[in-house]
Amino acid sequence: MNLVNVPRWIATRAELAGRYDDIWFLNVDVGWAVNGNGKILKTANGGANWDTQFHDGAVYFRCLSMVNDQIGWAGCTTQGRQLFRTIDGQHWSLVQNLPADAPPLVCGVWALDENHVFASGTNDPALRTGFMKTDNGGRTWTAQSMEHVATLLVDIYFQDERTGWVVGGRATRPHSRRNDVLPVVLKTEDGGQTWQDKLVGVNGPLGEWGWKIQFVDNDFAVVACENLKAGAIMISEDGGATWRRQEIRDANGLMVNQNLEGIGFLDRHTGWVGGWGDPTFDSGRTAGTTDGGRTWTDLTADWPRPFFSIPCEESNPRGQYINRFRIVGDTVYACGNTVYKFTTQRLFVPTVDEATGTQLLASVADIPYTDTADFEITVPDHTQSLRVEFFDPYSGLVCTLVEESNPTAGKRTVSWDLCDHHGTRLPSWTFEVRVTCDDVSESRLLKFQSPRLEDPTATFKPHLLGRV
Repeated sequence: MNLVNVPRWIATRAELAGRYDDIWFLNVDVGWAVNGNGKILKTANGGANWDTQFHDGAVYFRCLSMVNDQIGWAGCTTQGRQLFRTIDGQHWSLVQNLPADAPPLVCGVWALDENHVFASGTNDPALRTGFMKTDNGGRTWTAQSMEHVATLLVDIYFQDERTGWVVGGRATRPHSRRNDVLPVVLKTEDGGQTWQDKLVGVNGPLGEWGWKIQFVDNDFAVVACENLKAGAIMISEDGGATWRRQEIRDANGLMVNQNLEGIGFLDRHTGWVGGWGDPTFDSGRTAGTTDGGRTWTDLTADWPRPFFSIPCEESNPRGQYINRFRIVGDTVYACGNTVYKFTTQRLFVPTVDEATGTQLLASVADIPYTDTADFEITVPDHTQSLRVEFFDPYSGLVCTLVEESNPTAGKRTVSWDLCDHHGTRLPSWTFEVRVTCDDVSESRLLKFQSPRLEDPTATFKPHLLGRV
């Protein structure tokens, strides 16, 4: 076998970020990415280089869809700033004419063509769910509540102007939490006026919801299900008319992956799933199948480490936290803690500047705390504005911890009492922290672990868990 021509996963030269939540590729070379630094990036050479097209340290980008090399849309989990657009493929601006009943957070967006754009949200049981669309390229929008069919909504996909899908979860009781929901795969055949849940009768555990959807061809479709205790996907082989639940287990029946988000199938046989990897968001494992999802193998060790702008500890797993796969012919892209590429191409080599980076935020993966959690940041000379924020991995801003003008330069220790912006104390959890100094942002995933808890999963209650 000629190993040179065997495709493998490589890391592109994407900048350091806590997470890349979405990517979109028009072809094998031209693509865009959104990350936890509040940035929209573009590559014109298959990931060898990435240029920042837009940066806003006050928004959190979640989803992305491009029509062509000029027109595209990016959704945010930032209330009041839910959607951005470009009409030249380079400059992005806030969409300011959304209706009052638009989803408060946009978790999924699909641009079918220049005129027809669809969006869904939100992935938070405490906020209302909704669907919105435009039939005229964004000149006007219509929106509708989805509360009657879903408690939380994430991804969206439309085959044509009338036929589309959204995935998420629905509550089994009032005042629901995430552990009270069941997954939904909702289909419309009238452009979003009415929806039907195609998972009725498909048994699964409480505390599971749909995250990403992919149609591999007209008949074969897959949905990744997020579940903190198990890994499972939904598979349809009749165009989404019926579905079956398939757990992510190896040939011996052992669970390979949990807490899934991203899913991507190259064809009906070869596919991958990724996400947080376990209930405590530690491993970020990625698994693969070659038999259509019947059996899976843990592939995490086969994935490269990203080109971090800081030294990468040996304990840092590879191929972490995949949230999206995109298929372009025989090439597959994926994004998680960086942007990856499944290809026969040689590995990229970082430049000196990339290896050095800005280093606003130290490389800290686990932070112990009792009453407060302490971590270190570095403020560059002549910084005029400093902001430190924490984001929930599911649904947006938790709190703004620091907001200063003309801050003192140098290293400093920042302390957080793990309270959100309402003053509510939060439990052990993994958060994304973002440090913004003027027009530069850096983000990391940080796990806060209380020494008071012998078993952190026993009291596992993510922020924004449900309606109260």
